[in-house]
Amino acid sequence: MLSLYTYIRRVEVMKKRIYIVRHAKSSWTDFSLSDFERPLDERGLRDAPVMASFLKNKGIEPEVMISSPAERARTTAMIFSDAYNKEVTWIDHLYHGEPDDYLDQIQLLDENVTSVMLFGHNPGITYIAHLVKSGSTQNVPTCGVLEMSMKASTLWEEANWIKMSLDNIYTPKSI
Repeated sequence: MLSLYTYIRRVEVMKKRIYIVRHAKSSWTDFSLSDFERPLDERGLRDAPVMASFLKNKGIEPEVMISSPAERARTTAMIFSDAYNKEVTWIDHLYHGEPDDYLDQIQLLDENVTSVMLFGHNPGITYIAHLVKSGSTQNVPTCGVLEMSMKASTLWEEANWIKMSLDNIYTPKSI
């Protein structure tokens, strides 16, 4: 007979995991830069490695990393990439992407993949949180992470926000 703890751990392993990370805090000091070119500020450069380390220490191990190519998202993704020793795929549609742009990338995943981490921007990420769990948050702050899951038996190509559960929202202030 399985203990309750063992049963819960087995069920947890049998889920597909989706992590959506809002880029870390960006700088507004150089107004000659385009929105696309804005870098991280000091707080963003401090928060991103802390969040990456926190998630890694929790045992979160994304197999695939996908990011907006905008400088602030790119830098955030590269900090996580270094922590996890994973390559990042750059997808233009995630720059100010709508929820469907994120879902499109999720639906393209290979069925051998069990976890993905996507990096992008608000307001799309906060909207995703509401699509998965209405009223879950007023705002996903910079470097905030949505931890979502769905049944392992759900094919990636059939993924949608309704089939997912919002398991956690991690923020630099909450860890």
